[in-house]
Amino acid sequence: YQMLSYKHGYHAGNQADVLKHICLIQAYKSLKRHHKSISYIDTHAGSGDYNFKSDYMSKNKEYENGISKLESYKYENQSIKFYLKVLRNINNSKKMTFYPGSPSIISHLSDSSDKLLFYELHNNEVQLLRKHLAKQINSKIYNKDGFEFFLQKINPKEKTLVLIDPSYEIKDDFEKVVKTLKILDEEYENVTAMIWYPVLNIENNDLFIENIRKLGSNRITRIELPLKKYNEEIGMKGSGIILFNGSNFLINNMKDCVKELFQIFKDENCNIKPKIQRI
Repeated sequence: YQMLSYKHGYHAGNQADVLKHICLIQAYKSLKRHHKSISYIDTHAGSGDYNFKSDYMSKNKEYENGISKLESYKYENQSIKFYLKVLRNINNSKKMTFYPGSPSIISHLSDSSDKLLFYELHNNEVQLLRKHLAKQINSKIYNKDGFEFFLQKINPKEKTLVLIDPSYEIKDDFEKVVKTLKILDEEYENVTAMIWYPVLNIENNDLFIENIRKLGSNRITRIELPLKKYNEEIGMKGSGIILFNGSNFLINNMKDCVKELFQIFKDENCNIKPKIQRI
């Protein structure tokens, strides 16, 4: 049960989190432009907040190459500016002492007409999440495998946003993602889903994208932010988001934003450009 040893704290606030959370905020905003209330499902919710001084975050300090590089952001991209504003509001100060996870970000943005469902398999993380969200009246927390989120009844009339963010420590997480997309495409008109994925191995990454392409859906967009040279070495080269049913508004916002994040985060010998493409 490798997955249960996984702690998001080691990676909190890194470039992948920045990309994921900017996209999440924009996805929520784009749905709320047209819908008074939405349902939100977080399949791998984590504990909610991550303190920069905690053992986990101090170990690899991945945030130094992530959120820390954005804190003094001076440019004009509205999606990045709004994301930083949200983080500071959650921290209640200009200087951040903790990095909020997706449950904290969505709880902060949502209003009482929205319904929030959080899944987390890891017992300790669930306890921390319950503590962090104790004041939230519109949320439910399940100590279950989030890949089974559609076993809870999803109201087909209600607009639903799903964030799928597994650790990928278990090989078949990639397969589960493809299966989930297939179910969404066949059965759910009203769901917008965001699936985060790491780029670890170029061959596997190509295969993963190819398997998604084979589903033959016309509702899938791939957003990929490379950071390092795509080569045979082991380690994370970048990350991406598979967007299911994303609005044009959301996709266009992310286009500009990803170009800018690429300039801020990329390694000098990165040999590949960011991608935003229909699959």
